[in-house]
Amino acid sequence: MASLFAVLRVLLLILFTLLLLPFHLVLLLFAPKTANKSACLWHIASSWTLGVRATVAGRPQPGPVLYLCNHVSWLDIIILSRAAPLSFVAKADVATWPVFSWLAKWQRTIFVERERRSKTGAAIDAMVERLESHDALVLFPEGTSSEGWGILPFKSALIGAVVASVARLEHQHDVDLFVQPVALAYTHLNGIALGRMEADRAAWIGEVDLVPHLWSVITTGGLQAHIVFGDPVEVNPDTNRKILAKQMEAEVLKLLERARRSTH
Repeated sequence: MASLFAVLRVLLLILFTLLLLPFHLVLLLFAPKTANKSACLWHIASSWTLGVRATVAGRPQPGPVLYLCNHVSWLDIIILSRAAPLSFVAKADVATWPVFSWLAKWQRTIFVERERRSKTGAAIDAMVERLESHDALVLFPEGTSSEGWGILPFKSALIGAVVASVARLEHQHDVDLFVQPVALAYTHLNGIALGRMEADRAAWIGEVDLVPHLWSVITTGGLQAHIVFGDPVEVNPDTNRKILAKQMEAEVLKLLERARRSTH
């Protein structure tokens, strides 16, 4: 029975996607920032399909801003996209995922080949350009997903994009550039607190295949996510990206602990 309801929800999401897509593609061509707002609608519908609920604490800083968030699962994209109109900075592998590659491109994702330093510069240039346009970007600075109880060390290379953007934004009066720490925790399944032994019900780590994990989430449903936005930090031309990365790593860890405490 659970599988039947899951199929029905997926079919409804496909129908909604087909209805929304023509308008979204037009917006991508002529009003890309508005397209991010239509993407929010899609993610609200998709979280319903997946049976995932989300609460938000704190306020997202309007662009130009780089949100720095811990990374647990492919679900993060859907949950975070409900909170604000935004785009992602994602590893190049995402461009090859079934279905998700289309969604990423429709949401104006910047793809990064982290293993090739020569390509990192191109990604930073793309991020600078988008921040100059006052966009809101999400970066997962751990570089990969984790089980969601702690965080991995933040990589500072791409965080340097905000520092590079500051000098270019100086000519725009009354425009400040921020980074904002964000924590995302999956805390409950059908009202029962998730422990480390059940981490894989939400977390997508290791060699787990995407499609079986996706289907497991759809058929099970009942996941509860909690997002906490911390205090935004203004960036200036003298900001050291490595120090900033360490500062944000500590802040996100505090917010993650807060997200888990606030749900008990």
